[in-house]
Amino acid sequence: MILKVKIKNIFSFKDEMTFNFNNITIINGSNNSGKTNLLKILDIVSRMVRNDDNFDNILLNSYAYNKELCSFEITFNFDNTNYTYGFSCNRKEIVKEYLYCDNLKIFVRDNINKYSFNKKDKRLIKISNNVSSNRLFISYFANSNYIYLSDVYNYLSINIGVVLNIGSLFDLAFRIYERDTNNELKKYILDFFKKSNINIIDYKVSTLLINGNKAYQTKFKHSSNKTYIIDYGDESLSIRVIFALLPFILMAIDSKRSLLIDDLDSYLDRDIISLFFEYFKNKEGQFIFSSFNDYDYGFDAIKLKNT
Repeated sequence: MILKVKIKNIFSFKDEMTFNFNNITIINGSNNSGKTNLLKILDIVSRMVRNDDNFDNILLNSYAYNKELCSFEITFNFDNTNYTYGFSCNRKEIVKEYLYCDNLKIFVRDNINKYSFNKKDKRLIKISNNVSSNRLFISYFANSNYIYLSDVYNYLSINIGVVLNIGSLFDLAFRIYERDTNNELKKYILDFFKKSNINIIDYKVSTLLINGNKAYQTKFKHSSNKTYIIDYGDESLSIRVIFALLPFILMAIDSKRSLLIDDLDSYLDRDIISLFFEYFKNKEGQFIFSSFNDYDYGFDAIKLKNT
């Protein structure tokens, strides 16, 4: 679970700011207050750890009005261990990088490529000697047997899921539904519809080929005064959003992941969002979303002011 994030000189956060998170956290603020930027920064760091994007392109999108270093630090808990990981960089290279585990130093990278470790390890020293100046040291530890380093790599690259555009989840959700051949997921989905007083009692996701490409066809069975079928495309946007989000909400809970969603209340009403919260209560998954409405959901809120 993400516990704390500290940012300086990235996007609209010119001055150093610290944000504290809990199991359920709302990021609240009006337009241009930095809500999306905060989520976007976490998404960028995750991609930098995976090393799946060009470094210069990422950093050119940072706070571009001075030559000061950008800095990022995250504290999170994973398997009952607290990790603090951070780095500073300019537009061309990593200047500093560090990792502490329960306040024990694991490594510190300083002066671009000068490293110190908590204990001498020839393999770590060899890896550090070959790290590119524009790549994070932690990004070299996918599938490694270095427990602390691989845990941090896995958490930052896999366990943080940032949704900046809910529409990007639709096709991914269909793939998950397609694999639900034993209807384990369906039980949760239909239970959610029942609890939210949505009169959908069943659904079916089918695959078909259109010009050689796989496509999905979904039909929902409703029951009110009578039973009737509605095609996915004819459902309301809120129903489609709920249907797309629920697999990832359940995945975050089951896999102890952090799910972050931008402007969720642009699509769903307060009652539906509150029901999402019920699923995360007393669970190890984490649910964070940004909101422009100043509702009191009864959970901790980060309140941002216009920049």
